[in-house]
Amino acid sequence: MDYHGQGFRDPRLAYLFDYWRAKKGERIAASRTDLLPSEIKPFLTIMNLIDVQRDPMRFRHRLVGTEIVDWLGRDVTGAMVSPELYGPAFERVFDGLRAVTEEVRPYRRLARLSWYERSWLAVESLELPLIDSAGEVNMILRAASHFNVAQSDGRDCEVWPLAA
Repeated sequence: MDYHGQGFRDPRLAYLFDYWRAKKGERIAASRTDLLPSEIKPFLTIMNLIDVQRDPMRFRHRLVGTEIVDWLGRDVTGAMVSPELYGPAFERVFDGLRAVTEEVRPYRRLARLSWYERSWLAVESLELPLIDSAGEVNMILRAASHFNVAQSDGRDCEVWPLAA
């Protein structure tokens, strides 16, 4: 597997992207049932499963990995993606999740968490659509790797669509 072909800083994200592509096969995306925890056990700590709700479109954190909780200093499991949770970054976060859902395509994101109380944090994330039996996105697998802003290139947020 090509760990750095998509430009990931963290090879764990590249591995999960390759894993998702293998599981999706010829389909537009993988489904939640394709993902086997036993096959990705070392990566569960950086994973976040986000439920997609429609009419109106909303997103809920179903599961948040322990490494994410440790870096952020909070566990948002069960919480809705909301302005209360994300402050001034809410629209950017919501629009990113909506793009994954509507376009049924993966994204890579690098962002500084300047809006959060731990403003010294930056994050690299991988956002992968998961589809139901009808081919609609019903969940998003988001994997995140956090690092100190001093290790970043100073950009506030960059987003890249990935070729599936």
